[in-house]
Amino acid sequence: MKFVWHTDRGGMLHFPEPDETLKVFEARYAGRAWPLADLISDALKARMTFVGVETSIPLTDQQQVRLVLSGTPVIGADGEFDGFRGFGFIEKAISSMVVDTADVSDPVTKPSEINPIGQPMPTAAMGLSANERQAFREIARALGAKPDIDLENEVQASDDMAVTGVFKRENVTPRAAAPSISGHPSDLLGDILDRLPLGILISRGGVPIIMNQPLLGWLGYETIDHFHDLGGIDTLFGGRDPSRRSSDDEGAMLLRRRDGDMVALAVKLQTLQWDDLPASMMIFEPMTSKVETLEPKGIVDGTDTAGVSAYELSAILDTATDGVLVLDRDGRMLSMNRSAEALFGIDSEDISGQRFTVLLAEDSRSRALDYLEGLKENGVASVLNDGREVIGETGDGGRIPLFMTMGRLGTNSQPKYCAVLRDISTFKRAEKDFIEARRAAETASARKSDFLARISHEIRTPLSAIIGFAEIMHDERFGQLGNARYRDYLNDILKSGEHVLDLVNDLLDLSKIEAGRADLTFGEVDVNAVLLNAANVLQETANKGSVIVRLSLTSHLPAIVADERSLTQITLNILSNAIKFTPEGGQVIISSNRTPDGEVIIRVKDTGIGMSEGDIATALEPFRQVATSRKGGGTGLGLPLTKALVEANRASMAIRSARHKGTLVEITFPPTRVLADR
Repeated sequence: MKFVWHTDRGGMLHFPEPDETLKVFEARYAGRAWPLADLISDALKARMTFVGVETSIPLTDQQQVRLVLSGTPVIGADGEFDGFRGFGFIEKAISSMVVDTADVSDPVTKPSEINPIGQPMPTAAMGLSANERQAFREIARALGAKPDIDLENEVQASDDMAVTGVFKRENVTPRAAAPSISGHPSDLLGDILDRLPLGILISRGGVPIIMNQPLLGWLGYETIDHFHDLGGIDTLFGGRDPSRRSSDDEGAMLLRRRDGDMVALAVKLQTLQWDDLPASMMIFEPMTSKVETLEPKGIVDGTDTAGVSAYELSAILDTATDGVLVLDRDGRMLSMNRSAEALFGIDSEDISGQRFTVLLAEDSRSRALDYLEGLKENGVASVLNDGREVIGETGDGGRIPLFMTMGRLGTNSQPKYCAVLRDISTFKRAEKDFIEARRAAETASARKSDFLARISHEIRTPLSAIIGFAEIMHDERFGQLGNARYRDYLNDILKSGEHVLDLVNDLLDLSKIEAGRADLTFGEVDVNAVLLNAANVLQETANKGSVIVRLSLTSHLPAIVADERSLTQITLNILSNAIKFTPEGGQVIISSNRTPDGEVIIRVKDTGIGMSEGDIATALEPFRQVATSRKGGGTGLGLPLTKALVEANRASMAIRSARHKGTLVEITFPPTRVLADR
């Protein structure tokens, strides 16, 4: 029996549609949290969708009931978690005892301990009881035979006459009666079932009542008790629910034998009354007869692959976490899997035949319909099928962000469509958190840049005054200082002041670039001219350090779009570092080139002390200096500022270096920043 449930934000269970049959169960657990520490509790804590989780839960102090639960988290209109919703199944055989719990007994009893008729088992000479006659009618009806005798009369014929008289089956060769199986209502019924060329399994609540000898032989079991003790129906169907199989579905199923191998049998499911209670009867037939299967296309590695039944495909879809809908050409729902039922908290029977847009919010319906209409065409829209983001709407008004993918099924004359709906609530929450974190980081960066800009301006004004007064005193414009040491002190003051001023200027430039307020004027720039000018400016510095500066510039290099002032600063920074960290007798080579892809590259290569990978990462961080560079001084902002200026000019910078093998710095301008040749 199916029931609907949901939880509030605190995890308390509620049953919105109380069922009289299940009032004891619902009364015990309504308003309580899920009492077990199992897969369901883990899913509830993690706020994750779960489908078809089977469990046992106490109904009273002496009785357990078996449940199969499915559920999904709900996101309210405010975008916050609003509890779970879902549905569940409770075993029918047990649910019939839930109303009156005055006489509670253990619902799970071994088949060998059950007497389905409730009286001493009759022998063949005593004839058939009313329950046995009813069972024969159900079996005959399931097999498609018409009885030619009145089963209300006692059957006194032999076993062979009983087989041909009741079922009218042709070419049935009688064989020796098989040993009696525990759980058969009589020797006569057991012998008849054992002589059938079909497998018969009658069960209630997952417990086998009757299992004939052909089926036991096909599956490799000795007795019905042996079958039940080794896992029974759950093992046979691999944990799937055979009750979900339609009575009209006669396709092949892969069943698990005792030895673990799989056997393909055609299966038909019927419901009958056994001992005045409903029971399930499954009839199995070997695959030598004609059955409907879905054959895969082609042959894999020269071997035919086994067919897959419609039931198998349905079971696979029910285990998927995504909701799957099958639609007709007008968008009406033909079927949906269990995950879709859990996702929207509805029963597929309640909305069967309605358009699938009833599952979507009002603002998403037109987008979904346009998607479906595009698949009906044979144009670009049907080929570029990249899915759509839509908002689902549950029965209680909750909204779920979904990613919907649709595909075409069936033939051109009778097209069908499959819609796959994936809950992206977790992704949306992560995306929201990421956007908020990025905004917070951008805000913090902007505040830092503003702070640095303000401090730089405040420091630069008095610092300029200090440097100016120191220069006047150093030049003795208003008279002699009187002591030679004062001149040395003034030299130190001037050098320190200029160093601090350089630091302030670099800080101001870096803060402007990070804040996006750098004063850049883009225009046509001759790269070779900028490189030649930088080399001339630093030639005297190179001569003092006995470093050779060489130029290797490509002629007819096209101009680029850049800010000339900042490109000059970039070149001077890189070239001065190369000269500074190259020992006497070393070389610095400046080159320019254009690649076949249309890029313009500036290279500065030296034969200096070089850096390791860790040193490069350190040098690119603000206010960090490599240990070997401290002897050269500096502010620690040279490379970070250079990299920021390069990126502000829409270019990229790469550094390749190794200890004692020199350094190569490359500035690459993409083709979009390179002007055409004239």
